[in-house]
Amino acid sequence: MTRAEPFLVDVLPALEAVPGMQPSTILVAGPLLPWVRYTGIQRLAVIGAALFEGLAATPEEADTRLRSGAIRLGSCHEHGSVGSLTGVCTASMPVLVVRDEASGTTTTCRMNEGPGAHALTFGSTGDAVHANLAWIRDKVAPALGAAVRDSPIPLLPIMARALADGDDLHGRQQSAGRIFHHAVRDRVVAGGRQPEELLSYLETAAFHFLHIAMAAAKAISTAAEGVPGSTVVTAMAMNEREFGVRVSGAPGVWFRAALPPLAPFRGVLQAPWTPEDLGYGGGDSLLMETLGMGGAAAAAAPSLTRVSVGNVEAMKRLTASLYSVTVTEHPILRIPSLGRGIPWGLDSAAVTAHGLVPPVHLGATLRTGGLAGAMLFTPPLQPFIDATKSLHDSARTHNGTGVDLVE
Repeated sequence: MTRAEPFLVDVLPALEAVPGMQPSTILVAGPLLPWVRYTGIQRLAVIGAALFEGLAATPEEADTRLRSGAIRLGSCHEHGSVGSLTGVCTASMPVLVVRDEASGTTTTCRMNEGPGAHALTFGSTGDAVHANLAWIRDKVAPALGAAVRDSPIPLLPIMARALADGDDLHGRQQSAGRIFHHAVRDRVVAGGRQPEELLSYLETAAFHFLHIAMAAAKAISTAAEGVPGSTVVTAMAMNEREFGVRVSGAPGVWFRAALPPLAPFRGVLQAPWTPEDLGYGGGDSLLMETLGMGGAAAAAAPSLTRVSVGNVEAMKRLTASLYSVTVTEHPILRIPSLGRGIPWGLDSAAVTAHGLVPPVHLGATLRTGGLAGAMLFTPPLQPFIDATKSLHDSARTHNGTGVDLVE
């Protein structure tokens, strides 16, 4: 994980870049549920995605086809991908393609939909949402793909600079977005191109880099998968009902627990919304906290005090405490106020022993679709306990075969 060198290398339709993607597939964030169990925000997003992709003409037809399997749901993680909040992605939607040059692993994440509180990512649907998706697909994505295809962009230097500039790389992305914008602009100018729509998108889509960073995080965490006995966490994610954890020693297995109530609420909401208007929308972006960013790097982002654990000193204490539940710290991704690298290599055994789960800087979604603000989400401890116990039990079962628990 420490040796990973992720680069943004292309932007392509999901059908061309995502392994196992089919024209009738819709990907969603988090551990996969049977379609009938999706009753909230992710359901709204999946129905909207089916209509946008032309897989159904009405919400009722989409529901029927999803129930029958004619439209197939898939988990982003099972396809080497990740998705923000609801995580919906269809075959024609453009995905950011990130390659880890150290291992050759390629991962993807759908492009951010730009500014505004109403997007398919947040469970919103309708003509305006679909028109924006088509604009990004037809105008912005091809221009960005052309800009990076011949000159891939290294992502760790951007992420390191952004942490030094006050980003946590989840709840705050402003610095990373500006640095990335400049890198793209340099490439399009050098190539003699003037893609005004791309540059306009990069100027206004404040969280465009989050989706790039998520794909990089997926590439990094993939490097840790499949180490026998290892309790290193390779994913945290949520659907609209459950929070799930994956660990290296049990590749492909989700350890799950029900999501906690949204009350008490800590965060910031836009008027007129209240916590009673909110619902969980899912999300793979918790992968950032898995890798010591986001809420785990609260000390790097003092501007987020209102949506984090409180004042600046409390944020420093939070990040400092997480070194007790990680294997090491990153040599490049550093937090200046602590003089240390970010907590790196989250260990489910240590999380279990200390009862300390990294909190998440997360978008707050409305039950009816849309983004209402930002909040601090504290994942449940039980999946970490279950993952650790599973590996302990497996180690005992294989005692004498060379399989040991690696903490």
